[in-house]
Amino acid sequence: MGPVEGPQNADVAIVGGGLAGLILARAGRRVALFEQGDTLGGRARTEVRGAFHFNLGPHALYLGGEHARMLRELGIRYPGGPPRAPGSALHAGTRFRLPRTPRQLLTSRLLSWRGRLEIARLFQTLPAMDTAILARVSLGEWLDTRFHHPTTRQLAAAYARLSTYSNDPCGLSAGAALDQMRLSQAAGVHYVDGGWRTLVASLAAAARAAGASIITGARILRVERDERGVRAVRGVEGWRCAAPSVILAAGPRAASEWVEDSAATPLPGWADAARPVYAACLDVGLRRLPAPTNTFALGIDQPLYYSVNSTAARLAPDGAALIHVAKYGSSAPDAGLDGAEAELEGVLDLLQPGWRELLVDRRYRRRMTVTHALVTAHQGGRGGRPGPAVPGVAGLYVCGDWVGPRGMLSDASVASARDAAALILAGRRPTDAGRTARHPDARAGSP
Repeated sequence: MGPVEGPQNADVAIVGGGLAGLILARAGRRVALFEQGDTLGGRARTEVRGAFHFNLGPHALYLGGEHARMLRELGIRYPGGPPRAPGSALHAGTRFRLPRTPRQLLTSRLLSWRGRLEIARLFQTLPAMDTAILARVSLGEWLDTRFHHPTTRQLAAAYARLSTYSNDPCGLSAGAALDQMRLSQAAGVHYVDGGWRTLVASLAAAARAAGASIITGARILRVERDERGVRAVRGVEGWRCAAPSVILAAGPRAASEWVEDSAATPLPGWADAARPVYAACLDVGLRRLPAPTNTFALGIDQPLYYSVNSTAARLAPDGAALIHVAKYGSSAPDAGLDGAEAELEGVLDLLQPGWRELLVDRRYRRRMTVTHALVTAHQGGRGGRPGPAVPGVAGLYVCGDWVGPRGMLSDASVASARDAAALILAGRRPTDAGRTARHPDARAGSP
């Protein structure tokens, strides 16, 4: 096998040790998981620097989503708590109280009376809204027809950015965005003690307990296949693991590059169609908060986010604080993130004056991948996403935040992983399953 020690045969070979891969590692058969990096978790990794736990940017668990549901089914705890409400709205360089409920709208100085009525109507109608009919309508188009006051439109767009982690209203499906907003409004979000490494460690332990072999530092050379389907996964170091089923828990470009003769498959087309979304993120660890009550803020006229996550979860030493400040980007080549670091420092200057004198650690990521593919109106929302089965290649599957008709962000990774596992356990092949494998209770446009 070479330097990498792992099984030479498996029923299922998984490439990628992020959330989707770790969930698949419990597929119930002989499973081998190969992770190219030295640590598991993918974008769910947490970097521990001193006593501070830095996630890769802001991470929130949607309590009503597929990810949290799966954790509950597995009996995996996720200690922590919700963000403190209500927070601030940043508009035209001024701080306002962020209205999150109809009652808070009554006293909001951010909006006019007519604007308050428009947002109140959104709060009231969102739970029962038919979002499926908006799958092919862009969020920008929907906002233009729904809101007549500029600040009200900006506030609604800010709520959408907060829920989807993207700033691309012209491309984003309105149906998908509204589903995500509804998910957030209905059940809320949760910050996890110790960062998302807590979830990764629990999932890895569950996978090993189920008998899975997990190999890190395994650089992938290619996925071997022939006219009958996939045959094996081969590594750069010369190792080879034969398997009748291979799942690529990775981004669309990597999946396309790994598969032998991928030009004869849909994978290159899927990769070309994917529009990754990026964000700039400044994370700081402070000895204490200069302004303890300023724990959350959302940019209204600018795509900015600020949160002291350590007020809800154990991410910093007692009395200290960990803050995430981010600028949501788009799927454009530059993502609109040039000069973002100075903007994010300005947010800290406004909300935590004197923070530099209390700085313990800081980390800036200029262009961080938020999701491998924007859910676009052009593709018909989530129902137009590919996989998990790869047509024409028996035994080959993909999963991740760009795959399948259910969920966004980590919820999509979990849902597509579960769908891929269900197809394998049922003995179905990609040629039988068609372009998109749907969960039995899934509907196009449903969360």
